[in-house]
Amino acid sequence: MNVSKTAVNLLVVFVCNTISLTALAQEKKEVEIINADFLKFQEINGQKLTRLVGNVQLRQEEVFMWCDSAVLDKETNSVDAWGNIAIQQDTTTAYSNVLHYDGNRKFATLNGNARIISGKMKLYTNELFYDVQNKTSYYLAKGKVIKDSTVITSQKGYFYSAINDVFFRDNVVIKDPNYDLISDTLRYNTNSNVSTFYGNTEIFNKDSRITCQTGWYDSNRDLCSFGKNTVVNNPSQILKTDSLYYDRGKGIGIAYRFFQWIDTTNETELIGNYGEYEESRQNMMATKNPLLIYKMKEDSLFVSADTLKSQTVSRTDTTRVFFAYHKVKMFMKDMQGTCDSLYYSFLDSTFRMYYSPVLWSAETQMSADTILLTTKNGQAEKMNLYNSGFIIAPSGKKYYDQIKGINIVGYFKDNTLTRMDVMGNAESIYFGKDEKEKFIGNNKALSAAITMYFKDKKIDKIVFIEKPEAVFTPMKMLTEEQMRLTDFVWRIDQKPKKREDVWLPKP
Repeated sequence: MNVSKTAVNLLVVFVCNTISLTALAQEKKEVEIINADFLKFQEINGQKLTRLVGNVQLRQEEVFMWCDSAVLDKETNSVDAWGNIAIQQDTTTAYSNVLHYDGNRKFATLNGNARIISGKMKLYTNELFYDVQNKTSYYLAKGKVIKDSTVITSQKGYFYSAINDVFFRDNVVIKDPNYDLISDTLRYNTNSNVSTFYGNTEIFNKDSRITCQTGWYDSNRDLCSFGKNTVVNNPSQILKTDSLYYDRGKGIGIAYRFFQWIDTTNETELIGNYGEYEESRQNMMATKNPLLIYKMKEDSLFVSADTLKSQTVSRTDTTRVFFAYHKVKMFMKDMQGTCDSLYYSFLDSTFRMYYSPVLWSAETQMSADTILLTTKNGQAEKMNLYNSGFIIAPSGKKYYDQIKGINIVGYFKDNTLTRMDVMGNAESIYFGKDEKEKFIGNNKALSAAITMYFKDKKIDKIVFIEKPEAVFTPMKMLTEEQMRLTDFVWRIDQKPKKREDVWLPKP
């Protein structure tokens, strides 16, 4: 049998229209009357209405409605209701004093003491819009959500009951026993108790204040994460970063990106690209290109290493100490240094340098097995070189004045080295000059103790405490071996000459 193309097209149109009408009929299910103590049919201005009074119960598919009185318009499939309104859908129930319900759109407007209860979550507002079809409700003129002991208020709010999410907009405020929060926008999941915030946000508790632009807080697990422009203010301490994870239960925070930690009491600053913070002892560890800055009286000390730590001595002793280990570099205007490990305590204001430590004051190089540099009022005061102390100062091109001994003590005035006492097997090499500043030879001496005096940051005078064993050798007779004390190593290539030699920000 042949069927024309036009007939086929008409058949397709007819079937599609039939399907559309059927779907429309299914979508527009009528609001049914389940119960009413009194029922009356009325016609007002040609509009046929059904008035229901007393214990009114209505239904549209899975949605149930209760009220004291209602008017049902069959033609528009809508309901206006008053008194003790309740709408139930699944585990969500909405309440109010007045209701208008559009059955075709499955959309309810609730006024007067409007509220929604879903599980343990309660939402309160004066006017509530409830999209039954999409299981979504919202308010546009201030509302409040209560979950357990947490209260959230905002100007606008949107509740998606299918996924248990509430979105809050404008003037968002959380009141919780553990913290208070103010934000522009916040998403709160009523099942997981996870709050996700966007835009300018402030979080307060008894010990700190946090500001950020993105982040989340899981109150069930006491975990939180903060993103862009995060600033944590604790008493005397400030932490700035763009990525901070915090386990509130354990009191441990981790900064995964560049951070800046400032201790205003001790005038120190710690920066790095990865950091860990222990709240109980206020311990801070920095890695990935870290830098410690210690503000002194007229200068700042910059220290870099593979790892830097700042912590208190113990839970009861709040004296702060610093550790730096592996590839340590130090720089300040009048002194620079390197070592493998460093320890500093604010109790005695002393830097302790271990494993091949070297210090430079101007061109004078000082080394030993261990170096202690003590400061006072933000300035260098005293220096101890323990075991194998060695001092080298350039006297001219390829010539070096040298002193070594078991232990050496140096003294500073106004942050400038003025004197050094060498004790135990003191040896020295000093290059003499004539009145025309021409080298005439060197004097090699051995004594129990030697004192050196500095002027204009150079060795000015050497005094032998006991009569030395000394040998003077003219320049023409000097061999390379005679120009160096045993264990001489000139390490000027390791000296940080400027702050950027200690630390440069990495892209």
